[in-house]
Amino acid sequence: MKAAPAKTAKVSCPAGPATRPGKTPRGVSFETPPMAEDTEITGPIVLNLWVSSTAEDMDIFATLRNIGPDGNDVCEVGQQGEPLQCVTKGWLRASHRKLDPEKSLPYRPYHAHDERLWLKPGEAVECQVEIWPTSMVFRKGHRLRLDVSPMDGVGAQHFTHFHADYNQGAETTIHSGGDRQSYLLLPVIPPKK
Repeated sequence: MKAAPAKTAKVSCPAGPATRPGKTPRGVSFETPPMAEDTEITGPIVLNLWVSSTAEDMDIFATLRNIGPDGNDVCEVGQQGEPLQCVTKGWLRASHRKLDPEKSLPYRPYHAHDERLWLKPGEAVECQVEIWPTSMVFRKGHRLRLDVSPMDGVGAQHFTHFHADYNQGAETTIHSGGDRQSYLLLPVIPPKK
């Protein structure tokens, strides 16, 4: 486990839909360095993000991808047998970020969905996004990529979503460092010795 960065940082992006059909939607991406050895990730995943927006609400779509040594996606098989550039996904509308403390676990947030917590322009709030559990071995030399977007990204195919007229023209920001720890909690299985 690495120490949290003391230096604060942020990255912003427009919250609207993709400008051209079929292109990667607006958002930000983060990649690990190449895996030093085959790395198994099996179990539940949580994306903890500190976010702010110029709108009263925002959608967070998180997509995990397997990037090969050549820089291209390693495709998985989708529900209808089609190739997908996606290992797994998670979604959360920021106004539904309230957790049920009795049902939530450190590796599985349980959202109460009993009130809307509207955003105030520029105010950073903590959101825990549950990402569907997976079981994947990222081969040596591969990278894990996390895409964070205001709408479904690659690998959504027939099920893309973007119904957020409320954030058209808004700017969303991810904050990290200091007392705002944004991170991806991964269940890494130690290699057999």
